[in-house]
Amino acid sequence: MGARVRLLVAFVVAAVCGAAAAQAETCADSGRAQGGPLAGGTDAADFGAIPEACSGADLGLRLRGTALVASANPDFFGAVVATSTLRLRQRLTRSSRTWLTLAADLLTYRYVVNGPVASQGFGFGPPALGLHRALGEWPRTAATVYGRALLPLDTARSSGVRTGLELGLTGRRQLGTTGRAGIQGGVAMLAPLVAVAGQTHTAFEPVALVEGWFAPRPRLGLSAGLSARAEVSPDPTFLTLAPRVAARLALRHGLVAAMLVEVPVVGEDRTDLIAAFYLAWVAPD
Repeated sequence: MGARVRLLVAFVVAAVCGAAAAQAETCADSGRAQGGPLAGGTDAADFGAIPEACSGADLGLRLRGTALVASANPDFFGAVVATSTLRLRQRLTRSSRTWLTLAADLLTYRYVVNGPVASQGFGFGPPALGLHRALGEWPRTAATVYGRALLPLDTARSSGVRTGLELGLTGRRQLGTTGRAGIQGGVAMLAPLVAVAGQTHTAFEPVALVEGWFAPRPRLGLSAGLSARAEVSPDPTFLTLAPRVAARLALRHGLVAAMLVEVPVVGEDRTDLIAAFYLAWVAPD
């Protein structure tokens, strides 16, 4: 009986250690040269941007610019928006599979020409708070469920409030045994809420992202893919489909630099170009 108990204990320990090793392999260099999907899109404070599937602790700054040039309209319409976003990601404990994210738009500059609402100036906010939980551990695969809330703190809105909730699933899969290539992405459902002049407007918007990544060198990661967003209620509308390419470079002392370019090609959102630069410090494991 004692031998059987010892054999069972040894089997359980081996299974746990093997699962931990598999997760470590799957998420090797997560947030560094290979990393997870870079936050894109045009929404505030990473709201609606599919996050990483792997846990981590880091502090990063994103500088994002978007441009819209509607030269084909009878009345020319254009808009340029520049945003700086600070994001903190922190595990609840050092070995925890649960972590928090907090992102906030520190400073946003909007310049609109002949738009529905003329706007030219700076604004702060809003922030978004997220809770992420890793699911099971499989060889070369990681998956995470998460929830995020957009908090109604935005100085750019002189009247009205915008907030919302987001629930999603994100994943990462290594291809082959070298750990130099894979696929990643996820899906989420957004429920933004806008209150203006005593009226409340809600919507349900699914978002999706899929991209492949490749690390030709240990410190260099490249990725390319597609992101999509639609509204299913109250007015079914396809909002955007945007091809995207990105590059990430791991520097010294835990610093990581990255750049993302998205070019929306279809949808009611007529943004022509999204470009973002990222600089982050990744805490050592």
